[in-house]
Amino acid sequence: MIVGLALISATIAAQTATGQSGTRTAPPRTNASNSSPTLGSATKATGSTVGLQGYCPVCVIEMKKWVKGKDDFSVQYDGKTYLFPSDEQKQMFLKNPQKYSPVLGGDCTVALVEMNKRIPGSVQHAAFSDGRIFLFSKPEAKEMFMANAAKYKSADLALNGKCTVCRVEMNQEIEGAPEFTVLYKGMRYEWRCHRVF
Repeated sequence: MIVGLALISATIAAQTATGQSGTRTAPPRTNASNSSPTLGSATKATGSTVGLQGYCPVCVIEMKKWVKGKDDFSVQYDGKTYLFPSDEQKQMFLKNPQKYSPVLGGDCTVALVEMNKRIPGSVQHAAFSDGRIFLFSKPEAKEMFMANAAKYKSADLALNGKCTVCRVEMNQEIEGAPEFTVLYKGMRYEWRCHRVF
């Protein structure tokens, strides 16, 4: 794993962004009378940002429901702290964190593709596609995504899916394999095989 992260760091400047996607359900609404999180990022004592503004990513993906998590059931992953309503959802996340983590760690894919900027997204502007959670910084960004989802689908795919290890160690452009994916700072890095770990 250390070798993989070192290779990611060595090639991070070579990242490119392309994209696409779609949606299914409406995210929670924020108002003064409910317990929905405020816009912006909360920070835990550990210094990591609370992912999905405290909502459970497993509930969102599996049940299409926005359920608040609890501090008692938390996991730190890729610089975020994700909260879950029970140990059951926490264990599901731990078995496959890439499946449940929001695209770009919750940053807006439209901002990355259109402006090459990492801007935090919000659960109030969420969309789903291919079983993945996409967050957007504002309604207009979500509308752009919905109008041309194919453009943003792979915004988080580093190096256009080429294997980082092959690029660094062998100076070859070889397609990575989705089953050997690691998230690093919200970007998906695909390796040719799992032996790099």
